[in-house]
Amino acid sequence: MKKQSIFTIVALITMVVMTSCGNYKAKEVKLSSMNDSLNYTLGLYNGKGIKDYYLQKDSSDKAVAAMMKALDKAFKAEANNDEMYKLGLQIGNSFKMNKKQGLMGDSTLKFNSELVMQGLVNALNKFDEGMKPADADRFLQEYMMKKQAAMMPQQAPQAAPAAPEESAPAN
Repeated sequence: MKKQSIFTIVALITMVVMTSCGNYKAKEVKLSSMNDSLNYTLGLYNGKGIKDYYLQKDSSDKAVAAMMKALDKAFKAEANNDEMYKLGLQIGNSFKMNKKQGLMGDSTLKFNSELVMQGLVNALNKFDEGMKPADADRFLQEYMMKKQAAMMPQQAPQAAPAAPEESAPAN
């Protein structure tokens, strides 16, 4: 299945936008519902992607702090041409969309910025307690496959009613 990088960016932006800056320490979270699990795993999944793609050559806390600061700045719409700023702007806009339209575009799922942000922060800091990024990937993929499977019957075209049979003329 094709990775949903746009989904990832949107989730990360939304998470950063909804939280205040300065408190980006990895910590354990409590998940009490499917909605909580989806929010957190979305952040964890996206954080891993950012870590692997954008921060693969820099494992310092400074790089993570710079990205988180840039995400906060982007949310506040401060102009900057920095790559991390641009990433933060994309993620912030994605977060806004998740808040407005519902988590992953599903209006029945509430976007929880704190959980998404914590998942992101945990992945960026390689926090090894609880769910791992690979588990988050599988969880999201399975959830999306189940959701798509549930939608399939609704999207299938209805069969046209059979035409009435003509009766043969009587002799």
